[in-house]
Amino acid sequence: MSSREVWNREYGRRGIPSSYRDEPSGALVWTLENWKRLTGEDRPGAALDLGCGTGRNTAFLAASGVVAVGVDYSDVALAKASARVAVVLADLGAGFPLRGARFDLVSDLFVYKHIIDKAARSEYRGEVARVLRPDGRWLVSLADVRDDYYAACPDYGTAGVPRCIIDPRAGIASVLFSLEELVSELSDRFTLQMCWLKEKPGMMYGREYRRRTIASIWQVA
Repeated sequence: MSSREVWNREYGRRGIPSSYRDEPSGALVWTLENWKRLTGEDRPGAALDLGCGTGRNTAFLAASGVVAVGVDYSDVALAKASARVAVVLADLGAGFPLRGARFDLVSDLFVYKHIIDKAARSEYRGEVARVLRPDGRWLVSLADVRDDYYAACPDYGTAGVPRCIIDPRAGIASVLFSLEELVSELSDRFTLQMCWLKEKPGMMYGREYRRRTIASIWQVA
């Protein structure tokens, strides 16, 4: 099954919270709350929401006065998102769309964690750096390696650090980082400006787990 078919199936059955929630991500709200502290501006002028899904975060950005566009690989998700926000269907592994556009904010909420190949993650970081304006910021939010749900998932079949797992329910692979591992990897092109290690109860497939996530804001080095 192709990754598009896997994600289309997930958006249909709604097991992962991001496939059915409508409220914005706490990491994105936190980023906008701290935007003036980081940049001196009230809000980003333009934002690119990577892996936008059904558009909940893109819509929140637009409602906050940001010119926002969402990108996703799932046509099922974008069929819902396109009713309320500007969206583009694209495979981010093949490079970012909107080649001439530049953004103040690139929002990456549980997208980077799904890029298993290390070289592909490096190319992806290069694309983020390319589309950011000189004073732009990259928001990266992903599961901590100690997250109760993902930490119990079987290994993807490769050993090493960071750890790669596969969600047996969804059939979707993820890379699990500690904060130290994330800083080590992203520091080739970016400088960490702010971090939030979040821990709270959360649902996965109808069951409550202790969810641990890393939200981080980066600037091109």
